[in-house]
Amino acid sequence: MLQTATKQSPKTILIVEDNEIELENVRTLLESFEDHQIIGSADTIAVGLRIANCLRPDIILLDIQLQGGNSLDHIGALEYQPYIVCSTLYTKHALQAFEVGATDYLTKPITLEKLTRALNRIPTEHPQPQSNENKTAILLRSGAKSEKVPIELIVLITADRDYTTVKDEKNSTFISTRRMREWNKLLCPELFLMLDRSTIVNRKQISSYTRTGIGRTATITFLNGEEHQIGSTAHRRLREMLEL
Repeated sequence: MLQTATKQSPKTILIVEDNEIELENVRTLLESFEDHQIIGSADTIAVGLRIANCLRPDIILLDIQLQGGNSLDHIGALEYQPYIVCSTLYTKHALQAFEVGATDYLTKPITLEKLTRALNRIPTEHPQPQSNENKTAILLRSGAKSEKVPIELIVLITADRDYTTVKDEKNSTFISTRRMREWNKLLCPELFLMLDRSTIVNRKQISSYTRTGIGRTATITFLNGEEHQIGSTAHRRLREMLEL
């Protein structure tokens, strides 16, 4: 027999869903959980983010496909780390959901069984309100394998169309669906330098940089021996930031 989540101190929930039928379905299902309290709902990611950052709910039930686009592209704007349970009609966004820190991923239609499993996976204690800058590791994918990479060991991030390529101190290469602006919001500015729209480097992993050829381009050499060529704009910004 299906059991609802075990009784505990109430957890607050924000629902972000732009389909009224789905919204009412989730509201009805949550009535089965006496230890969970809905504190609000939103039909756009912008409104959802404002409510979340203001009220700081423990859990966000987040629809991925909203009218304004993919809600996962905006998770970096959260000022703390709630438990995020994503919902969607499709499974193609699963990797991105877990990359941005989602706790679970539900395919629609959401049923009581699916919701119960998701809520029971959430720890009984309330999450500690942390800023994104306090994350110590990020889940990244290399081929068919995913692993957590300590942030301070990331050496270089470069843009590659709709993806970004991440390299660490072991010369491992990972592919991420995060875009550069998301990385720039996520990473500590005291450690990472965004040199241009396609390059972020870890300043503590830089061994040296050398001007190459004409046009003031340069080659950065990292502590692990990795080399990366940058253009004149990135070279100028690198010099300015390292001199601070």
